[in-house]
Amino acid sequence: MKIYKFSNILSVPFFLAALYFLFRLIDDTHDLMAAWATVPLVILVLIYLFQPQIDYWWLSRNPVGVDKEVRDMICYTNPFYRTLADTEKEEFHKRLLLYENGREFIAKGMEKDMNVPYDIRYMISQIPVTLSFWNKNFLIEKYDRVVIYKHAFPSPLKRFLHTYEINQEDGVIIFSLEHAEASFFKPKQFFNVAWQAYAEAYLDENPRLFNLPENYTWHKLEIITGFSKAFIEKTAGFSEVSLKAATLVAFFLYPEEFKAKEGALYQNMKARFRA
Repeated sequence: MKIYKFSNILSVPFFLAALYFLFRLIDDTHDLMAAWATVPLVILVLIYLFQPQIDYWWLSRNPVGVDKEVRDMICYTNPFYRTLADTEKEEFHKRLLLYENGREFIAKGMEKDMNVPYDIRYMISQIPVTLSFWNKNFLIEKYDRVVIYKHAFPSPLKRFLHTYEINQEDGVIIFSLEHAEASFFKPKQFFNVAWQAYAEAYLDENPRLFNLPENYTWHKLEIITGFSKAFIEKTAGFSEVSLKAATLVAFFLYPEEFKAKEGALYQNMKARFRA
């Protein structure tokens, strides 16, 4: 039996205990009975508040497998994953589940906030797991919430339509699902704003991960990816796109092109990631 949400199982006995004491209170309003009734209610509140941590703790000690549909999707959309040995893929799957359970995913742009479907959560979670695969810390601690809009969106920081944003103060990564999903399955045609957002967040936590050569320009990135600076800025919706983060995206999504066009930089980055 696969248990993804141990917090749900943990809450059952306390929920039943709370019901028992509440029914007892109908006939017995004694202060002692009322005090006992509050105990399971308080524990249930604590389980609710610490649900991500509880589930993360459980999955880190009792890993479960990843469904074949998820594995196939990652294999299709992630060149880095395809290069991993079987044992490394198992570690990738474990981290994928831990990240997905350890972060809050919020769907915006509807009449009300909605839960993000699991296939989309896994599709997104593969990004930080890939970026940090050779690092023990793969959660990107500063950013514990992922907000997904259906389309381009405005925000308090950028009061115009754009397709991705990171906010360190609020600990949030934001992007447009419409733009991200298209690029996952057609990477030669669309620039991946979800990858760009995560790359900027990861570099925010690891600013010394690698350095770009002084002569490295947007034109060199265009030769690797086929995307001009103007095209990337148009996709993003603004002109503050990080070249370093975009290069990091290219390193993982276009490895063969990167190695062929910028071999020295590719090998330097590869060595830094494995250090």
